[in-house]
Amino acid sequence: MLGQLGKKVHIIGIGGARLSSLAKILLSKGYQITGSDASESRFTEAIRRLGITIYTGHEGNQVEKADWVVYTTAVGENNPELVKARGLNLPVLEGAELLGLLMGDAETGVAIAGTHGKTTTTGMASLALLEAGVNPTIMIGGDFDPIGGNARVGGTQVFLAEACEFREAFLRLKPTIGVITNIDWDHPDCFPTLDSVAATFRKFVALLPSDGILIVCGDDPLAAALADEVDCQTLRYGFAENNDLIASNLHAREPLGQTYQLSIGGRDLGTVTLAVPGCHNALNSLGSLAVCHALGLDLAKPIAALASFLGVHRRFEIKGQVAGITIVDDYAHHPSAVRLTLSTAKEHFRGRIWCVFQPHLYSRTKYLFSEFTNAFGDADHVVFTDIYAAPAREADPGDISSAVLAQETAKHHPAVHYFGGLQETAVQLTPLLKSGDLVITMGAGDITNLGGQLLVTLA
Repeated sequence: MLGQLGKKVHIIGIGGARLSSLAKILLSKGYQITGSDASESRFTEAIRRLGITIYTGHEGNQVEKADWVVYTTAVGENNPELVKARGLNLPVLEGAELLGLLMGDAETGVAIAGTHGKTTTTGMASLALLEAGVNPTIMIGGDFDPIGGNARVGGTQVFLAEACEFREAFLRLKPTIGVITNIDWDHPDCFPTLDSVAATFRKFVALLPSDGILIVCGDDPLAAALADEVDCQTLRYGFAENNDLIASNLHAREPLGQTYQLSIGGRDLGTVTLAVPGCHNALNSLGSLAVCHALGLDLAKPIAALASFLGVHRRFEIKGQVAGITIVDDYAHHPSAVRLTLSTAKEHFRGRIWCVFQPHLYSRTKYLFSEFTNAFGDADHVVFTDIYAAPAREADPGDISSAVLAQETAKHHPAVHYFGGLQETAVQLTPLLKSGDLVITMGAGDITNLGGQLLVTLA
């Protein structure tokens, strides 16, 4: 289908993780790419270096020379370029639709889904497949150094991609192997209940062909339940003995790693060594090994590869240390992920833990309000910054704020602070820190910039 649309493609919202990676893949196939975004980002910088013309800001005339257009729903339906493209009757594809078409061209499409852990699992699977000699094309929702960013152009044998449930985007994909790490209630602006989230994952599972393979974390009740409903082959992984791939004898190792024993179908395959902490990362590694097993690969090289996995950027990423204070950045923006990250930090650090949390979206903060107020127990100090909300996605409803969240959290936690925006937070927080402290900047928004600012200020 793509070959019939023409070679000139304009991408609206090219600075996002998914569309910037799609731009790289299209460029490798000989397409002439232009793009636009509301602001500069590390992704726009990376693809501009490839020779792609990128406009800052959205103007309708920027699509006029394109044969077809790709967009992300994050820009909103009233985006002037999207309106202009439709007015010109240009073919328009949403990013997930394009991803599905590219995946469909591969012999095997591997889609890794789940509310939590899908980026890390995709990164681990990428490293494992490469070490095993597979030449996959890869799309991942974060920066992953071993592939040089968020995409890798490989062969057509295996297309490995992170699959997001937001606005049911993953239903546009064409997987032959599907992975579900877990199912939790998130994106309340799209899914009003946990049942509605589970229903969407049920639709995702239905995409698999009868000769496909569904891989689920068997320790997650909702994911495991879906494995009981499909006609295709299934693989379950986890700590429980009723799984196909089982991790046992989990032990922490210095400074931030762990080991476990791997068995498949009762057969001991030896020790898996990880350089990243937390039982959730042990499960993520099991998911990646399950992908390799489903592809019929010998697991010796994938297991060895996992020992060198140092994480995807923004997943418990150590940004630096100054004056004895360690700064970590993490993408956690859901109460479950917040708890996991903080419990992992508490397991490995003996000093004071400061969690600087930027709530992501008014809707998520409002609907998961009670869960958030009880999610910070493993932090010694909690600092809330103002809520981050993408303007094209939702407006301030006026009935929820970080100040209110801080006030309620203080009923459950002895040391809660609210200083306002990121700049004011940096100013107020710096003099409170001392040698031996761990500061975790946490959230899915622009709080990722705060860690670097703190390092400079503390220096």
